[in-house]
Formats: sequence, C-alpha cells, structure tokens
Amino acid sequence: MKPAYLLLFTFFLLTCKSVDKQVDNTKRQWAMLNFIKVDSLNPILKTSPDSYFNCPISKKSIKWEERNVLNPSAVVKDGKVFLIYRAQDQDMTSRLGLATSEDGLHFTKQTEPILFPAEDSLKKYEWPGGIEDPRIVEANDGRYILTYTAYDGKTARLCLAGSTDLKHWIKYGPILKSEKYRDDWSKSGAIVAELNGDKIIATKINGRYWMYFGDTDLFLASSDDLIHWDIAENNENNTSASV
Repeated sequence: MKPAYLLLFTFFLLTCKSVDKQVDNTKRQWAMLNFIKVDSLNPILKTSPDSYFNCPISKKSIKWEERNVLNPSAVVKDGKVFLIYRAQDQDMTSRLGLATSEDGLHFTKQTEPILFPAEDSLKKYEWPGGIEDPRIVEANDGRYILTYTAYDGKTARLCLAGSTDLKHWIKYGPILKSEKYRDDWSKSGAIVAELNGDKIIATKINGRYWMYFGDTDLFLASSDDLIHWDIAENNENNTSASV
C-alpha cells in the first residue's frame, strides 16, 4: 500500500473510532444501560386464581387475574417500587393491579385491582374489554398521571387517570375528547419526561407537555396541565399528524 493511501486509511480508522466514542457518550447521557436478566426470579408476577374481586358491573365475585398478568409500568415512591400491571379474567376483561417491592425484584400484589370498569360515565368505553396498557409518570407537584387504554370490545381509546397515592384514582376520560377523534382507535400514551434528581418527572418543552401515542403509527398531543390534551394536526389537511 502506498504511503498516501496508508495515511488516508489510518485517518479513516481514527475518525471512525472518534465518531463511535462520541455516539457511545451520547447514548450514555440518556440511555438506561447494563440490564441483566434475573432468571432465578422470573417471572416476578404470576396469575392468582384465588384472587377474587366483586365486580360492580356483573354484580358477582370474579377471579380478576386468573388468565393473565402483563404489561406493567413502574414508578418509585417513598423508596419503594410500585408496579401497575394489567390483569385479565377468563372472560378477557382487563383491570389494573398494583404490586410493590422494597428491592425492585420481589413484589407483593394487592388482592384487588386499583383501576377497573365500573358503573360510571366511562363504562361505555371500558366494558366489556376493560382497562389495559398502563403508562405512568410523576408530575412536578407530586401527582401521578396514568394513561391507559379503555376497550369496549370494538374500539380502543386512550384515557387518563390521576392519583396522589397510586392506590386511589380519578378517571378523566378519553384524552381525545373532540367529536372528530373520540371514536378513533388510540392507545399507549407515553408522556415526555426527564430525570430530575432521582425521579423521572413530566417536563414541558417550549411551554407545553407532550405525549406520544399510537399503535401502528405514532401521533403527538400536547397539554398545559397534563389533563387536557390537544392532538397535533397536519396544517395541510387538518388531520392528526403522525411522527
């Protein structure tokens, strides 16, 4: 190899290593790295055929997590890990349960669900499919904001709930409240947050909170208060803008 080509090749290798190092450092600024599977403890949650719940709609005692436990979301409060998870009964109705842990590895479940379809104004959205896919974030005032999917057996609708203790919840209804979008298929809302000390807190960007949501496609919504949301639209045709 001629000296000029050798010099260029050496420069190319050094440049690639420098870029790789920059990319690696950038990743370490935001990525949660170095996870190790703890197979000796997995699964950390199992179905509980002996957990009963008096369903306010069917008016009978049901085994509310007999079929599945899945799709959890976690947050740290008072030094404990709170895991909110989806559970299904044999009729495929979903409800949200709560499990807590001192070490993030060994969890103790509450015997009854914390969020479930009831005889309220949201029954038409939540029954008989139930409540699915919890996504939780903490606000800077100590509130907890939960996005979830309400499923009536035909259409999934992204909904919102709030709590101060992770056990008692206020339902705020569908996030897409306008008649234009209310009956669209929507789910899986993730609110943008940042690491603030040892907490992950919902954060504003250019004066507003932002949420990604969707299924096959991803969409955006923004809010002033984490409760009332406006969907981002395409200015050319006034339809929801995918990202």
